[in-house]
Amino acid sequence: MHTLLFVSGRTASAIVNIATLAVILGAAAMIYSQAIETGLLVAAAAFLSGTLAFAYSVWQLYRPRGRSLFRT
Repeated sequence: MHTLLFVSGRTASAIVNIATLAVILGAAAMIYSQAIETGLLVAAAAFLSGTLAFAYSVWQLYRPRGRSLFRT
């Protein structure tokens, strides 16, 4: 139970940080291109890629590991 609460707290913190970075990148793209659509697309792409990278790192950390002859 402690691990679940620890991971969920870290997950919430990571999602907030990813969202903050996505908003900053979207705003910068909007200022540079002078188009709202471009800013929204950049923000969505940044949020999606950040979330996928975080999900992959969590999966690498907590995935079930079977017995294998060749461990990496």
